[in-house]
Amino acid sequence: MLIAAFRGEPAIRECALAILSEPSLDFYYSPLLKLEVTLQPTHHGFTKLEFYDVYFRNANIYGNLNHMFEIGAPEAMKHGITVIDALHLAAAKLSKCRLFITTENPTKPIFRTTLVKVASIATITQPSEARALLA
Repeated sequence: MLIAAFRGEPAIRECALAILSEPSLDFYYSPLLKLEVTLQPTHHGFTKLEFYDVYFRNANIYGNLNHMFEIGAPEAMKHGITVIDALHLAAAKLSKCRLFITTENPTKPIFRTTLVKVASIATITQPSEARALLA
């Protein structure tokens, strides 16, 4: 969702920004997310990453990679979830997040998890619909 808010298609971008600007929410991330969203743009010489900097300054980090691997690896194998998504889900579980929001379509393996509730903004076109996911 963070990538969509930064450089996604206009409709999904507005939905992601609506969620990210919700003042009642606490946001969490793992060090893997920070690498995922900043490594490629930086490698390609894109240095205007202030959007991500603001997010990471205001979000909480969950950084125990050993625990993430202990929980994420079996989840990836059990449900066919990509490794990085399984590790993100594990970080969400360990951070006690009540909702994991993604831009993946609801038919993807990430929705098979029981670690944390998963919601998608992939098919949403209005920011009000995105905010409704939070209820």
